[in-house]
Amino acid sequence: MTFNKNILAIAAAAVSFGAAGSAMAADGTITFTGAITTASCSLTGGAGASVSPGTGGQDIAVNLGTVSADSIGNAAGGGVVAGTNINLNLDCGKTGTGLNMVKMKFDPAAGSGLDAKNNQLLKVTGDAEGVAIGLYDANNERLNLAASDTFNAPLVKGGTEEAPIYTAALNLRAGYVANGAPIKAGKAIGTLPFTLTYE
Repeated sequence: MTFNKNILAIAAAAVSFGAAGSAMAADGTITFTGAITTASCSLTGGAGASVSPGTGGQDIAVNLGTVSADSIGNAAGGGVVAGTNINLNLDCGKTGTGLNMVKMKFDPAAGSGLDAKNNQLLKVTGDAEGVAIGLYDANNERLNLAASDTFNAPLVKGGTEEAPIYTAALNLRAGYVANGAPIKAGKAIGTLPFTLTYE
């Protein structure tokens, strides 16, 4: 009986020592900064995009169409094929007071993921191969999803001084891009969660 108590005491001490050791071991600290705004903005879709369930919805549907595998394979230097404009309108009403910019921040890891051959691109799901989805800003510069590039647009003040209205136009472009692997025909679907942040 004494023998068992000693084993339990030694085991408990070892666990305590291990826990204390792991709690004390640290190579550095990550400090997160940010703020919460009262801005309440709604998205509506223009050309190339439909937003559901309507004003204030956040689910954006973009149809990239049905594209020939040959046209994707022939795109010089991994250029975009079947580029589709995504025009979104943001209305913050008067809640945008004091804010100057809206940023669309993407989270590919929570969606279909980054393409394995080119991590600047969004991976597609379905049975198509050799293709991914590229996202482009208003200057036709491809956003690097692996580098957490954001799409930025100014918040513009309109209305009157007594009743200001803050709006922004988020005009992006998306399309299929060859990723360098052999192209196989099939469905090519991508999902890309986003969050709107404000400055």
